[in-house]
Amino acid sequence: HGRPVVFPKQWYQRRVRGKVHFPVLRGIWWVFRYHLGTVAFGSCIIAIIQLIRTILAYIQNKTKDSQSEFVKYLLLCLQCCLWCFEKIMKFINRNAYIYTAFKGSAFCTSCKKVFGLLLSNVVRVGVINCVGMFILFIGKFLVVIVTAILGYFMMKNDDDLYFWAIPVLIASIFAFAVAHTFFSVYEIGIDAIFICFAEDETKNDGTPGREYYMSKNLMEWVDNSGEAIKNLRRKKKQQKAQARVGKSNDVASSKQTTPMYPDLNEMEMTDK
Repeated sequence: HGRPVVFPKQWYQRRVRGKVHFPVLRGIWWVFRYHLGTVAFGSCIIAIIQLIRTILAYIQNKTKDSQSEFVKYLLLCLQCCLWCFEKIMKFINRNAYIYTAFKGSAFCTSCKKVFGLLLSNVVRVGVINCVGMFILFIGKFLVVIVTAILGYFMMKNDDDLYFWAIPVLIASIFAFAVAHTFFSVYEIGIDAIFICFAEDETKNDGTPGREYYMSKNLMEWVDNSGEAIKNLRRKKKQQKAQARVGKSNDVASSKQTTPMYPDLNEMEMTDK
């Protein structure tokens, strides 16, 4: 992850935007010179979790005939929890690697800092992930569609080819694999710019001596997103307040409709 992060990091931290020379070679040098232990430590954590999952799956497979229902559900719950924990650690590892390339800090420090940044910008993280995943999916889909169309027109007039669907399908699968590899670099770049933006917003406030590194367009987006987030929180508070008022009114009306003492007229009618 260090190589794709070098260019966004160096580009973002420049007051005057310009070309970044040899970002790939510089990223490889930084990884092997400064951050090889960080990469190994983060990978070791994921490997340990996967090893525990493999051991549990082996135990579950060997004892599946002699297990009670309680043990089966317990092992399934453990597998589910470890799967979720692995996904969470992969997400934190990825952003910790970005923060390490950005700040040069240790792995544990980067995990702590980046977790705080993501937690304070949780709404923006959700929006950026949803929009980014959708755009990247559209890009991969277009690459596969264009490859399939070109393959169809190239092979449909070939007399030596009896069935053109299989070669087109294989070419489309390879096109998706290549597109996924290339678009993953853009995905890491988006995450890196977002981490730089969150750190910039935390450390600077726009005053002299603490100017933002972000561009004016990004500043406008920050202001608009901040207002949108405030409006969303205000609407949620209003909805909660209205729900509480509605519940209290229902309770009060129910108390008013239920009499404290029995009606004497009804009692006389029943006696008659």
